[in-house]
This record gives sequence, structure tokens and C-alpha cells, in this order.
Amino acid sequence: MNTAMIGAFLLLAVPAFFTPGPNNLMLMTSTARFGVARTLPHAIGIVVGFPFMVFVVALGLGEVFAAFPALKLVLKYLAAAYLLWMAWNLLGLRIGEGETRERPLRPHEAILFQWINPKGWVMATSLAAAFVSTGPDRLFSVAAITLGCLVLSPLSTGLWMLFGESLQAFLKKTGTERFLGAVLALLMVAAVIMFFI
Repeated sequence: MNTAMIGAFLLLAVPAFFTPGPNNLMLMTSTARFGVARTLPHAIGIVVGFPFMVFVVALGLGEVFAAFPALKLVLKYLAAAYLLWMAWNLLGLRIGEGETRERPLRPHEAILFQWINPKGWVMATSLAAAFVSTGPDRLFSVAAITLGCLVLSPLSTGLWMLFGESLQAFLKKTGTERFLGAVLALLMVAAVIMFFI
């Protein structure tokens, strides 16, 4: 990848990595509920799982979705159902309640979630379509975008965990922690709405 291609990759990938989506909102929610240390395994699952998904899609799985567009719709509805279920469970939640009743995602669960994450699929197929060459450099270009995702993923997850920690601190400081569940549920519903816009 030359300098122009790296710049183009960053122009596409940075907004995709850092804007709200299921991974980022789930990390923020988990950090607000359980804290950074307990959410770290979830973040590790995303940092490993999403670049692996990009690698697999770039090697050719993305062509399956091009041939069967209905699969994207199925994934969209599965992810929407999961996020709405999470939103329902978050209503009425207060800081500290999650510590005894539930737990953050484990690394393997976060890795598996990537495969039903519609934003992840859009990102992976877009990156593959834009940057994977069809010539003899194909494997190099697949490795390059995978490496780019391995660099951006921890930066993005770290930022969204920081948002979650800040949200938790703000709610505790202002005595409004009783609104945590409603705020997080609203963010989850907003993510679902964004899937269909």
C-alpha cells in the first residue's frame, strides 16, 4: 500500500471505526455497568474478532453476500433483535446492579458477535471492495487492510470504553445513576434505527 492508499484507507476506516455502532455502544454500556477491568475481555474479543472477519471477507466471503443480498437483511434483523433485547434488559438498571446479576461478554462471545453485526459486515465488505486487489498482490492487500484494522480497533474500543467510564462517573457525580438503564437502552434503540436508515 502506498501513501495515497493508506490515506484513502484511513478516510474510509476511521469514521467507520469511531462512529456509534453495535460494538462501540455495547462496549460503552458494558464499561458504564461493569467498569474497564471487567469489560477488557469484551474489548479483546472485538480487537481480535473484527480484523479476523475483515481478513475472511477480503479473502472471498464477501462475494457470498454479493450473490445473496437477502443474507445481509437476515443479519440486520438478527442484530436488531439482539440489541432490542439488550435495550429491554437495560431499562431500570442502576450502576452496580450489573455486577451481581450479569457479566460483560467474554472474548469468544465478542468474536462470534462480529458475524451478526451488520455495521461490521458493511465495514468489512466496503474495505474489501475498496482495497483488495485482484492481481498478484491480492494476499498483500488482504494482509494490509487486516493490519490496518488491527491498529484502529484497539484505539476505537479504548475510546468507547473511556466514554462508558465517563458516563458512569458523570451519573454517579450528579446522582442521576437511576437513569443509566434508560440512557443506555435509548442508545441501543438508536443503533437499531440507524441500521434501517
